[in-house]
Amino acid sequence: LGDVYKRQQQVWAFVEPEKFRFLEEKGIKVVKYKSLEYLYYVMTSRVYVDNAEFWSALKFRPGQMVLETWHGGGAYKRVGGHRIDVNEREQQHAVEKMNKITLFLSSSKAFTKYVIRDAYRYRGEVLECGLPRNDDLLSPDPAVSARVRKALDIPEHAKVLVYAPTFRNSHSLDLYDVDFDRLKAALERKFGGEWVILLRMHYYLADKAMAVGAPYLRNATGYPDMQDLLQCADVLLTDYSSCMWDFSLMQKPCFLYARDIAEYRGERDFYTPIDSWPFPLADDNDALERVIADFDPDRYRAAVDRHHAELGSTESGTAAKQCVERIAAFLRS
Repeated sequence: LGDVYKRQQQVWAFVEPEKFRFLEEKGIKVVKYKSLEYLYYVMTSRVYVDNAEFWSALKFRPGQMVLETWHGGGAYKRVGGHRIDVNEREQQHAVEKMNKITLFLSSSKAFTKYVIRDAYRYRGEVLECGLPRNDDLLSPDPAVSARVRKALDIPEHAKVLVYAPTFRNSHSLDLYDVDFDRLKAALERKFGGEWVILLRMHYYLADKAMAVGAPYLRNATGYPDMQDLLQCADVLLTDYSSCMWDFSLMQKPCFLYARDIAEYRGERDFYTPIDSWPFPLADDNDALERVIADFDPDRYRAAVDRHHAELGSTESGTAAKQCVERIAAFLRS
């Protein structure tokens, strides 16, 4: 496979390419997303890799490989043609874009059914191997946690909670009213030790990232790799973000803090009932304190195992390798 890649130029596109110039030391070309240079490389490439609904202006050539790795596993909030917060034309537009794909990766049988086949009405090839981004979570590397701790000035002995909620259409921060002092105290009572809390806002809200005042809080919104943060975390707190699926692969405690479940059902809705998910759910700070105090690790691990079985997890730990093999075979053809 190495011989194949030595003959290929690799190009990565970023909204803020200046933050990723270090990749050039590895021989990777870095370009600005949606720039003329980016369009040139898209139109002349043999393989295009994406992890979301790509830019609708993109046109692909016959015989060009378009690989969709997606950006979150499981089957939680509705997407594409199933979204009820967008109009029919926007739903159809999403379907049209995704049917330009050559190969779609899937994290679970439920994702294949609900998202790929139903929401996007995709009829092409699906590779049910899990997500490459999750391979490292199935085989964690201590060096990753050390890197995060150094970058965010986290003491070596401290335990880490990552708070990573998804966005709302209003882009308001009103619903993210976690009482971090109470949260930290609850964690200390239940799990012991000293705690640091990392705030990781959705990239739609990056310019509204919460101010951090307490010495135990860190703003991790600008940290470049969410999977690194998940590897480092001892506990995850989210709401409807699919990072809960990624984190569950490590069997670590995940809690949900969501004040607007009824409203969110009306705005976006879910593929599977939220009360069927294995993650303890709180709708205010009192409830969050209670679910942490009542957390039972054995019961939680059993619930996560059932959840993976019910959704038909296809996470293999070898998704990246399988993608590389498919790309290499395509490039040789």
